[in-house]
Amino acid sequence: MKFDKSSDITRNVKIIEWMKKELIMSVGDVFDLIFRGVKPIDDVLQDTLANIIMITYLLGKRLGISFKEIDYKINEKIKMGIDKNHSVESWYGDFTNLKKHLDNNRE
Repeated sequence: MKFDKSSDITRNVKIIEWMKKELIMSVGDVFDLIFRGVKPIDDVLQDTLANIIMITYLLGKRLGISFKEIDYKINEKIKMGIDKNHSVESWYGDFTNLKKHLDNNRE
């Protein structure tokens, strides 16, 4: 089978465009769900947020960023939020809780 580089590039561009569209639509869906007063236990909200996270990882991979590098950047941002005592941290401890969650999942 002959490898067609232009075909591979075209496929990559198409999948990146699909991922961008999917990400934008999912973010819009979250805003719509919040506007409608969805409850945190709502499966649609959980599914949409999970989709945003998943598509973000996959888009990063298509753009040449490994999952491990994305995880590293997330951990750096969490550390920065804790160190700077961001209001989300000082009021709710969300960065610390997220760090604990991610640390527990690595074990």
